[in-house]
Amino acid sequence: MKKRNSDKLQHAMESLENAIGYSRSPEFQELGIEFKNILISAVVQNFSLTFRVCCQMITHQLTDRFDAAEIENLTPKALLGLAAQEGIISNLNRWLEYLDCEHLSQSSSVAIRTFEKASAFLTDAEELLQTCRQRTNNERRKVA
Repeated sequence: MKKRNSDKLQHAMESLENAIGYSRSPEFQELGIEFKNILISAVVQNFSLTFRVCCQMITHQLTDRFDAAEIENLTPKALLGLAAQEGIISNLNRWLEYLDCEHLSQSSSVAIRTFEKASAFLTDAEELLQTCRQRTNNERRKVA
């Protein structure tokens, strides 16, 4: 795993965590609906960015074991399925729900669903990051 990918995911996760944190604050509850919608949109956008970076990390992890061209030609659903099969992610069903949220987050009803799932996603993204770091460290030990 490239250090850059790890840092990129860490930064995206921090941004998402900050947006979620503010949405749970007393200040958020006092805002008018227009500002709440803007902040919900910020959470959804941060979710989408973080999800895409997670998929990049999954792709990178899988290209260490499989042909890069094969991995790049996988659908997102197949990519997640292979990641689950390889132990990179632990709960395929949750990741497929995140995939649905990421693809459909343009509509307001799905945006609210995405907003509501963002906290659980953040936990799974952290687990992915730790798994990728561990797998990379294990690979380095094998080479050394």
